[in-house]
Amino acid sequence: QANQPEEEGGDLQISDRQDDVIVAALDHRRRQVECGATVEFAVNVLNNGPQAALFQVQVEGWLEPSWVGDAGNTVLVEPGARATLRVPLAPPRQAASEAGDYHFAVSVRSPQHPNRLARLGAMLTVLPFEAVEAHFLEMAEVVVSWRKRSATLPLAVTNRGNRPAEMELRGAGRPEACRVTFGAPTIKLQPSQTVTVGVRAEVQRPPWLALQGQDVPVQVEVRAAENIRDQAATSVTCRPLIGPWQIVTATGLTAASAFGFLLLVALFFLLARQPDPTPAAGGLPVPAPAAPPVIIVNLNQPAGAAPPAAGPAPLPNGPGAIVSSFTSGDAPDPSLPLVLPDQVSAPNGAAPAVAPAVAAASSGLGAPFTSLSVRPAANPASSSAPSLSTGATGSNQTYGQMFEEVGRRFDMDWRMLAAQAYIESGFDSLALSDSGAMGLMQVLPDTWREWATAVEVSDPFDAYSSVLVAAVYLDYLRSQLAAQGYPDKQWMLVAYNWGPDKLNSFLVNGGTWDTLPEVRRQYASEILRIAGTIP
Repeated sequence: QANQPEEEGGDLQISDRQDDVIVAALDHRRRQVECGATVEFAVNVLNNGPQAALFQVQVEGWLEPSWVGDAGNTVLVEPGARATLRVPLAPPRQAASEAGDYHFAVSVRSPQHPNRLARLGAMLTVLPFEAVEAHFLEMAEVVVSWRKRSATLPLAVTNRGNRPAEMELRGAGRPEACRVTFGAPTIKLQPSQTVTVGVRAEVQRPPWLALQGQDVPVQVEVRAAENIRDQAATSVTCRPLIGPWQIVTATGLTAASAFGFLLLVALFFLLARQPDPTPAAGGLPVPAPAAPPVIIVNLNQPAGAAPPAAGPAPLPNGPGAIVSSFTSGDAPDPSLPLVLPDQVSAPNGAAPAVAPAVAAASSGLGAPFTSLSVRPAANPASSSAPSLSTGATGSNQTYGQMFEEVGRRFDMDWRMLAAQAYIESGFDSLALSDSGAMGLMQVLPDTWREWATAVEVSDPFDAYSSVLVAAVYLDYLRSQLAAQGYPDKQWMLVAYNWGPDKLNSFLVNGGTWDTLPEVRRQYASEILRIAGTIP
């Protein structure tokens, strides 16, 4: 039953009703009880009628019926005689037995006096107790490594006490082995309420060399009061830097290197015995091999300038193919050009294409940038671009200045914004996808309508406006995910690409980075990889 508050001044909420034939009295009107214990109210009954009568005692009011025990609630009383009946009350030690005052009435009736009733008001005070329960939710094996040292684990915390309590979360175990942090170190729960908290576990010393993964314990302590606490423990598997496959590969490479060295020595001796192949004077010179063409794109290009007029014919698939690969789920096309250091894309237009020789030499999106040489941009604006400054505006900035200004405004990595613009649209500020995504940062119409007013812009195909809306939206996603225990950049980028509702549903159901769909992981990883190559 609902717990009714006590009236001002401590008065009983149920008034007495006396009778001149059925005369009843209570030994106590107010009693306290701890959950799990029993307290009794004694009812004294006087039969003031002319005949013997059977008296019955009932408890009415705001008490759970299961709390009322059976200690003999009927008694036969002779005329003028008295009898005592006892009413035991025993609230169980459960969260449902909420602490507070419970008002009730003890009623005395008799079938020999059908129209008569004696009612006495009383109050039972249930004393508070605190209890907490914590455990990690079951999930697939969590694996960390030297490259990814941390993982987020779901922890369920339940208030088993009978009053609201503030829970404090702390890391337990050995912090030098595993560092535990929380998005919110304190939570407030109502009785019986359960919440799931993201626990970020970071392994401090991953193993260098091992034949199998090492189990690293993760321990958390939850306190509801000084002496009321519970602990939860799980573990993550930490892969070594050099594992069994690396050992086997290194052994094979060593054997192959030794064999190759022997072949090289044999070839050297064979060539030493050959006659000198130098041609006679006057022979035709051997032309030097031509340098492979490269993609010329420059961060110092003015934002909004036209793309270079000269250049080879464009490829069938430009950088926009990268965008479609992340939205359709296909793997990126390995023939697409890479972003070189100090280069992102030509402004306001399709990126210059690469000659077939470059596409043939490239090993895919994962190829190192040092495999390509860099030449000055063909556009004269790129060689005379002004130095970066904080006073520039969207109308007279280079791309480098624009990204740096927006990055400072929202405390965000400007290189990440530049790499995301390349992945989303290939730096085509007039891009429009099949789903309606618009402009340089490919902002969907609903997102544009919601966030464009926040930064006071109106043109989705203006490069500066598109970056502002994308940055304020990313800042919002970053704040929301950090409050849930996911502060890393890649989660913010996944929410931008996949949508925050889909990502939240995935995380609530126990999803992790390793179980995230491949196309979503690849989107965030490729942006951060490209950002790391920009000086």
